[in-house]
Parts: sequence; structure tokens; C-alpha cells
Amino acid sequence: MRKFAFILTLLFVAGAAFAQTDTQQSSSSQQTQTQSQTPPPDQPKDKKKDKKKKGQDDAINAEEFSDRVTDNVMRDLKDGLEGHMERLVLSVFDDNQMDGYLQFEDQIEQFFNKYDAFRIHYRIIQNSVEGGKGIAVVEMQMEAVPRTGSAPQLRRDQQIRFELERGKKGWKIVDFRPRDFFMP
Repeated sequence: MRKFAFILTLLFVAGAAFAQTDTQQSSSSQQTQTQSQTPPPDQPKDKKKDKKKKGQDDAINAEEFSDRVTDNVMRDLKDGLEGHMERLVLSVFDDNQMDGYLQFEDQIEQFFNKYDAFRIHYRIIQNSVEGGKGIAVVEMQMEAVPRTGSAPQLRRDQQIRFELERGKKGWKIVDFRPRDFFMP
């Protein structure tokens, strides 16, 4: 009986060792597969992202105003606000063509100083071209959480009329109404 128990123990240990070796080999082959799927550093890692970015650049630099142009400008505005990136927000506005740009820049800075987080939703209602300018009517909803936590959360829901012009750096916002949408 002792021999039988000894043999069973030996088989159990051998089986466990075999299973561990098999698991290590499987893990090793998975690492090899993962490494072989990783592109070299000089190649882009995600071609879809590169195509998307290229598509956005193409839309912003498009000769003709379109829904796609408006969507890309609005997406950059949304991403800038939600990411709390003042520079990205200001990049969608044309500092040379927009009346009162410096005052608007200060207003955006105050807006970011007062509010900690933003949530933006937009829906393009209408696009048209008037005298070489792209006109977009966009319904925007914004929620902003104040930094202090004591003031109530800001909620705005308005239709905004954006005027866009194509310049050296693509389509940019040169005016919008009402201007108080981004007031702190």
C-alpha cells in the first residue's frame, strides 16, 4: 500500500511539474506573439488613429465648407473644454480675424480658472455658406463644475451661430453669437 501511495504522489508531482512547464511555454509563446504584433518604433502604432487624424486635418483644411468641417471644429472645441486644455479651445478661433479676440482669450482663461470640469454635447442643426464664410448653427449643451464646490453647477443649453473662415491654418471660428455662452 505504501508503494501505491508513493507512486500516486510521484505521478501527482510529475503532473504538476508538466502542467507548470506547459503553462510557461504557453505564456512564452503568447509573449512572442505579442512582441511580433508590436510595430517597430519608426512605424505608427495605430493606423486607424493616423487615418482619423489625417481625415480631421483634411476636413479642417478642405477648400469647401461642409458638415465635416463644422464637426471637426466642434469636436476640437469639445475636446479642449472637456480636457481642460485652454490652448486647444483657443486654437479653433482665428486670433487675427475675430473681433475682440484678446478680450475673448481673457474670458476663456477666467472660465477655466472658475470651473474644474466640463461636459459638452453639441448637435449641428444647419450649415450654409454666406459670402465666403461658413455659417453653422449648433445646439450646444454645457455643464461645468466649479473649482470651489460651493457655487452651483453651471448648465447652459443654447443655439449658437458660428461664422468660420478658411485661412492659412484651415477653417477657424471668426465670430459666434451669443458671445456670453463662454462667460464665467
